[in-house]
Amino acid sequence: MKFKIMILAFVISLCGFGQEPSLAEMERNILDMAKVQPGLNEKVQVSVSGIALSDFISAIAFEHNLNVSVSDNLNGLVVNNFYDAVVKDVFIFLIKEHDLIVDFSGTIIAFHKRGVAEEIQTPYQPRAIDVTYKTENEFLSLNLKRDTLSKVAEAITRESGKNVILAPSIKERTVSVYIENRPFEQVMDMMAKSNGLSLTTDANGFYYLDTQESKLTNGANNTSSGRNNSGRGTTSNEAQNLNLQLNPNNPEKLNIEATNTSISAIIESASAQLGEHYFMYDTPEGNTTLKVHNVSFMELLSHLLNGTDFTFKKMENYYIIGNRNTEGLRATELIRLDNRTIETVIDLIPSELVADIEIKEFVELNGMIVSGSYLKIEELKAFIRSVDQVVPMVQIDIIIVFSERSSGITKEMKAGLSQESVPTQGQVFPGVDMTLGSETINGLINAFNGFGIVNIGAVTPNFYASLKYLESNSVIDISSTPKISTLNGHEATFSVGETSYYQEERVNIQSSIGGPVQVSNKVWKQTAANLDITVKPFVSADEYVTLEINVTQNDFQGKVDPTAPPNQSTQSFVSLIRVKNGEMILMGGLEKENSENSGSGTPYLSRIPILKWFFSDRNQQKEKSKLHIFIKPTVTY
Repeated sequence: MKFKIMILAFVISLCGFGQEPSLAEMERNILDMAKVQPGLNEKVQVSVSGIALSDFISAIAFEHNLNVSVSDNLNGLVVNNFYDAVVKDVFIFLIKEHDLIVDFSGTIIAFHKRGVAEEIQTPYQPRAIDVTYKTENEFLSLNLKRDTLSKVAEAITRESGKNVILAPSIKERTVSVYIENRPFEQVMDMMAKSNGLSLTTDANGFYYLDTQESKLTNGANNTSSGRNNSGRGTTSNEAQNLNLQLNPNNPEKLNIEATNTSISAIIESASAQLGEHYFMYDTPEGNTTLKVHNVSFMELLSHLLNGTDFTFKKMENYYIIGNRNTEGLRATELIRLDNRTIETVIDLIPSELVADIEIKEFVELNGMIVSGSYLKIEELKAFIRSVDQVVPMVQIDIIIVFSERSSGITKEMKAGLSQESVPTQGQVFPGVDMTLGSETINGLINAFNGFGIVNIGAVTPNFYASLKYLESNSVIDISSTPKISTLNGHEATFSVGETSYYQEERVNIQSSIGGPVQVSNKVWKQTAANLDITVKPFVSADEYVTLEINVTQNDFQGKVDPTAPPNQSTQSFVSLIRVKNGEMILMGGLEKENSENSGSGTPYLSRIPILKWFFSDRNQQKEKSKLHIFIKPTVTY
């Protein structure tokens, strides 16, 4: 008996080797074990509350002489009431209720927790910063969703080439914004505002982002009573009105508040605080009131001396300050343009910017040589940078479609007498155009005579009849696809066509001995039928294109006489439209439809139905024409 038990346990253990058994397998194994273990078939009467699962299983096994092994991680609590429940059913219930695994080794039943599948950790993939920059027009697009500001600044600098600097306190701050295809400075300003930041730009084109909460505060570093390199100290009133300290986030810049303080005192205190050296040829006069944050010494001098008679010039490691006309303070510089031509930009400069500045064009380098005050030159350079933008190139595709459909039916019947006998002649294909003589007509009459009481008689030898029956159809399709390219704001003209020649005869009367004499001269003249297109595009900042368009199309329509000039038809459009870049629209169209139904014939008889076909001529004509013009502008840089 024991041998059978060992074999059964061995088979059961082999069934579950290498993998966790399913619930059905464990239930079947317990039922099989119950056939050789009487304790599994005994009944249980127990009521427990708050006992550990491992202790509960061990107590049942001990009570019914079962060999069990319980894992120490079965720390769940059991609250159950079993009355006359079979042990094997209790074990199966606990397996289902607590998601247990049961293994068998001989007569030993082992309970433990089901293994938890190890969660595979996917490597962290940093989110790509969605930044797009167009070099041609300096447009920036941002799609940020809680992105770290340091990564955003790095992406913007890498894409645009413009340096974005962050205050140390905001480098790990996250920002969110969505702005599509707007100028760079507008996008930066709106990103700062929407995320509670402040944006400043220095003279070198650096963009500095900081918190809006950064304010000027009085601190121990207040140097309003300090002395500068020249040894000149500020007065007690100036010391009370001047509050100057280093920016805690950037020791190379200052936070300054001043109320009716002399310009020279501010310069002295700022230079002492920053350790900058200067030499004053002339002492700046006048007082000023200001409140600035995070400014460098050069920026401070630019603001203080702007609008005065004083200027400065930066040397290698010191500044020279004095009157604008002082020798040594005048600067000379070559300003080159990247996108515009110097001839067009010179005329755009306001007269206020070129006052006290000498300007010479340097066409070979597409630039200008300027000489004057450093501040005036910097102001002029800022203006040149603002207007030296990429001029868009506009390609305009124009599709002109002309379609004409016409059809007509002409019927003529004539009968009469001629001076002599007329022979039968004419054609029956492709159109009927026949003249019937008297012999043919009498032959037809004789064919009808003899049918009943019909006896028409005969016609005279000089009698004739003429019959014409023609149908015409015409289909004309003409498509023109001219293309014009021009710079934004400049007019472009396109013209294509053909020339026709005709002969003109002039008759002059000249006097002579024998009397007046007519002298005729034949002269060849020409006339043209052209397609003329004039377009003037204007590209807006959002890349919509406004077009001033003038289209005139002439066509030859045949001649009334071989020596006469040809007839002409003219279609023209004058329009002002606005269209999106790359979008095609219908600029205009003309549809014309003509219908004619006319006739002439014998009075009264030509009005009677059926009879009118024998006593009248009929002419039916239908014409339908269409002229459509499509336009598509494409902006390139």
